Amino acid sequence: MSHGPIKSGGVTLINATGSDDPADNPVGYTEQLRLAALRRYGILDTPQESQFDHLVELAVRVFDSPMAQISFVDEDRQWFKANHGLPFSEAPRSESFCSVAIVQDDVMVIPDTTQHEHFRSYPTVLGEPYIRFYAGAPLVTPEGQKLGTFCILGTEPREFSDQEQALLASFADMTMAELKLRQALHDLSHLAMNDTLTGLPNRVQFRQQLTEACRRADITGEKVVVGLLDLDRFKPINETFGHAEGDGLLAAVARRLQEATATSDVVARMGGDEFVLLLTDIRSVADIAVVTQRLKDTFTQPFLVSNQEVFVHWSLGFSVYPDDALELDALLSHADAAMDRVKRAGGGHAAFQRQEDEQTDLPVERLTALHRALERHELQLYFQPVVHAATQAVVAHEALLRWIRPAGIVSPLDFILLAETSGLIVPIGRWVLRQAVDAVKTRRVKRVSVNVSALEIRQPDFVEHLRWVLAESRVEPRRLLLELTESSLLEPRFAAVLHDVHTLGVRTALDDFGTGYNSLVVLASLPVQVVKIDRSFTAPIGKDTPAGKRALEVVRGIVTLANAFDLPSVAEGIETPEQAQLLRTVGCAYFQGYLFGRPEPLSLSADPSNHLPDRSLRVRGTAGG
Repeated sequence: MSHGPIKSGGVTLINATGSDDPADNPVGYTEQLRLAALRRYGILDTPQESQFDHLVELAVRVFDSPMAQISFVDEDRQWFKANHGLPFSEAPRSESFCSVAIVQDDVMVIPDTTQHEHFRSYPTVLGEPYIRFYAGAPLVTPEGQKLGTFCILGTEPREFSDQEQALLASFADMTMAELKLRQALHDLSHLAMNDTLTGLPNRVQFRQQLTEACRRADITGEKVVVGLLDLDRFKPINETFGHAEGDGLLAAVARRLQEATATSDVVARMGGDEFVLLLTDIRSVADIAVVTQRLKDTFTQPFLVSNQEVFVHWSLGFSVYPDDALELDALLSHADAAMDRVKRAGGGHAAFQRQEDEQTDLPVERLTALHRALERHELQLYFQPVVHAATQAVVAHEALLRWIRPAGIVSPLDFILLAETSGLIVPIGRWVLRQAVDAVKTRRVKRVSVNVSALEIRQPDFVEHLRWVLAESRVEPRRLLLELTESSLLEPRFAAVLHDVHTLGVRTALDDFGTGYNSLVVLASLPVQVVKIDRSFTAPIGKDTPAGKRALEVVRGIVTLANAFDLPSVAEGIETPEQAQLLRTVGCAYFQGYLFGRPEPLSLSADPSNHLPDRSLRVRGTAGG
């Protein structure tokens, strides 16, 4: 083997030496870096993807060439991500034009392969498909690593002008742009399914895994156990040592939970200091006892926080499928109720939730009171401002429902689920819609967003009622924004409803973006016009911790994705000036959070300062806005 560059016909061929020492073998070391970069993109051996196929088909027409490929050069092979005209999907690297092209600085052109001392012996030159012409532009990462080429080939010798070379280089740039977007979408999908602090599955992924585990249990007849675990007295740790150390402790707790459970079990983080366990292959209570004992043993050892020993205690509540419940939400509610009993008893041990405890989840008194809440005028709308990121001018308000009983305010976390499970969310939701639109009509706000549940959209007259409210109030439809969660947007039958809403001129927003696995599908296929970034992504931002830095990069990816669809983004949960400044740097268009205003009831008089400029919150497919 030659150990130096081979020059032939204006093309330099470089072969690496056999040394492993980067000082002795800079070419070999560079190749290691290049292959590492290729692995990071995760592109090799992936299925066809239309965005790459379209680029190749376009190149065939533009260059009037019978063959074109997007080619990636692996350690010992050339693999085609997109291929037009060649009857194979990969080839040995030793017979690859592209493996030579990637060591060139510019587009490599071989006008006539039969006249080239190196290439004329290639099998594809001597036999089918009888390649006579080659031009390849390197696919270069931002760090300068060359992953492969965008190449065109022909069966006749051909000259290739400087203008054509520049155009081919543009195709390579477009390919890299698609590749970087693909990686961003993949990373975003991963981050949407995993907790940024601990790396554990998050709530969304856990629900998917729980659904699949219950489906398997229906076939095998085994049990599925859900365990909800909450750390006792965790708040003083944050207050004593700071949030950065508290985050480090949560990550250490996550590792211990994983160590104490079987590889077939799942440990997920629900948020805050709350974790959830999914135990499968359970045949008896004794199997669960083994797990709980391992957990107790694991936590007998202290954690080290700021060089101080800290002992962590927890409360754990279990529920069993199918014994306690068949529905996922009910199963989690039972485990939550069991955990609450443990906490009230002092914590530190596990308990089961049984069917006879079900009445604690749906108190008769509270349900009766909720039935009467409207007629007793106990429901009230609070409004939280949305501000322009650059100017901090108030541009809109979100309407938030509050239940104010004589004994005090009831948390929405306590009564919204109750309203949905009882069906009361439909009349309550219609009352909220009318009140919110009335706030626009009376000029107390100029634009308003309203949260809408899936149960409301399921009503056959949902669109008709929306049309009636707008007509009766004479409020411009573009002043109203409906916020919908991914679960409601993805039901196939809702697509027609959303298109009807869009036809009315009412805008729709994807609320809590990033927490669902199919958020990207929603953006691509449905008339969503605003993206709201969930507070779980923005909360860690501003902290000088790995979690804070990762969260900022996640939001950067979300904003990039939203911009690709020409959608404005609203970051929720902004509480500090540091968060606002960092989110401005990644391109968030609008902010919402305590830093700019807490939810409050509106006064009866109009407030011109609340008016939204016509240019604000622009959305695709609408006039003005």
